[in-house]
Amino acid sequence: MLAPRVASAAILSRLDPTTTMLQRSLSQSQPIRMYASKKKGGKKSGKQSEEETEKRDPDEDPVDMDKMEKHMQVRLERLSSDLQALRVGRANPALLNSVRVQLKGGTASLTDIALVTVKDAHNLLVIPNTFGEHTLIDTSIRNAGLGLNPRLDKNAVIVPVPKTTKESRDKLIKSLGGMAEQTRVQIRKVRHDAMRQLKAAAKASMPKDEVRSWEKDIQTATDKYIAKAEELLKAKARDIEQA
Repeated sequence: MLAPRVASAAILSRLDPTTTMLQRSLSQSQPIRMYASKKKGGKKSGKQSEEETEKRDPDEDPVDMDKMEKHMQVRLERLSSDLQALRVGRANPALLNSVRVQLKGGTASLTDIALVTVKDAHNLLVIPNTFGEHTLIDTSIRNAGLGLNPRLDKNAVIVPVPKTTKESRDKLIKSLGGMAEQTRVQIRKVRHDAMRQLKAAAKASMPKDEVRSWEKDIQTATDKYIAKAEELLKAKARDIEQA
């Protein structure tokens, strides 16, 4: 079982650069919006809301399961992206996904203005789409807070990825618990919203056995996505151990 809580920001700040990406990932992660916002028109009276609930079409599903699972999948994909960006001592283009480059007309994502490839096991190669932007890219990577020290190579940029130590690997594995908990919370928020919709439908004389059936389906989907998140984290832990 992974540790349930991530280390505090104060502790993470003292760790070596291996954990820098994790700290940024957790601090920048934003809760996703569960469903569409309410339409304009102000709040309706309790009596009017009850009347509309009673008019619910019995053939209409009380919960959009496809939409619910889509939101859960979004959280899973975000976790997968965050895990890929964690540096574990091997070159991975995803390490630079968060880098933004300051250009004359504003900022742009590094991946939009350059090709990022693996040069070898411990080096990334960044080739700008536009000649002359390699110096801007070098500066942006250096200042991105990733603990990376790129170097210029003609019109390209080489980014060495430092090897991890046993101590840094152990600390990073323990810190994965924070990412696990954050993902579980977000998936359960999706479930909570679905249960709220089901409760509203139940007030419209929805049969109890049907309500229980929907509750079971919602919980089954929730458990499925939480299990998938746990598998992603376990796989990452194994990857870190072997780095």
